[in-house]
Amino acid sequence: MRTQRGLPFVCTHYMKMLLESVIARVQRDHKVTLCHQLWMGNHPHIFVVAKDKRACTQFYGEIQKQLTEAVKKLCGLKHLSLWNNNATSVIPYYDVETVCYRIAYLYANPARADLVDTISDYPGLSSWHEFLSDKSSLRVTHLKVCPWVRLPMIERLASPAVTREEDLSIVREWETQARDSHALVLQPNAWMKSFGIKTRKEVEETNEKVLRYHTGLELEAREKRGKKKKKVMGKKELRSQPLNLTYQSKKQSRRISNYSLDPELRVYLIEKYQEFCDACRRCYERWKLGDFSVVWPEGAFLPPVPHTQNNLSPAISNVY
Repeated sequence: MRTQRGLPFVCTHYMKMLLESVIARVQRDHKVTLCHQLWMGNHPHIFVVAKDKRACTQFYGEIQKQLTEAVKKLCGLKHLSLWNNNATSVIPYYDVETVCYRIAYLYANPARADLVDTISDYPGLSSWHEFLSDKSSLRVTHLKVCPWVRLPMIERLASPAVTREEDLSIVREWETQARDSHALVLQPNAWMKSFGIKTRKEVEETNEKVLRYHTGLELEAREKRGKKKKKVMGKKELRSQPLNLTYQSKKQSRRISNYSLDPELRVYLIEKYQEFCDACRRCYERWKLGDFSVVWPEGAFLPPVPHTQNNLSPAISNVY
């Protein structure tokens, strides 16, 4: 589930409470068994065991609907199309090795996105600590009673960025107003039943494999940052990030569609396209200054003629 744009799922206490409230509410009729989860700023990774595809669809569909309504209230919007249409990736897994890698990948996301150095430092919602609590019991279960944050309780944020005091104040207000609650149930090792894993030794060995994959992925991300001399954002800055509905990821941004079997030809064509864009930009800047004698590069579609203005004095101006 990925948003069309923006970073609504900030690493604040109020957002964590809201996400847990929504998931617990949706999970109340046992649609799925929730094993692992991690929420990034614009998408979650959720690992579940579902009885059938219908139950799975209902689970993520209700989460999307309730979160859309909640974000609308927080931002004071009447209308909001939050999620990408038909872009939810529901992926079934058929072997233990793949499952182990995907769980490791789930928890390595914050490090791979250069948010924190390791998942232990990530302040957003995740089930990492529940996963580590018992790596050998097949039936380990974590139950958290979550206040039900109803829509009428949610008020528009005074500012997209909240201070720590404001953040905690919202949480206390919701806790005071909540009349009902639901249990958020996490069973990190429940998925292993589907693959015939039964003994404590097998469970422990499987989770150790997950941790080895995870350590490797975080180490790889750390080495990449080192080569680029790049630092992570860090827990403190993540907690202070504003609720943002304008951010657009690189994956969603406009990119050049250029396919070539020859790597050198591909680089050449990209460079020529960039030169073309730079030339068009220079021509348009000259147009804005009133110079219409410039020759546009071949193949360019000329934009509308811009309005030009000459300030003769602070009080007088002529528009041509």
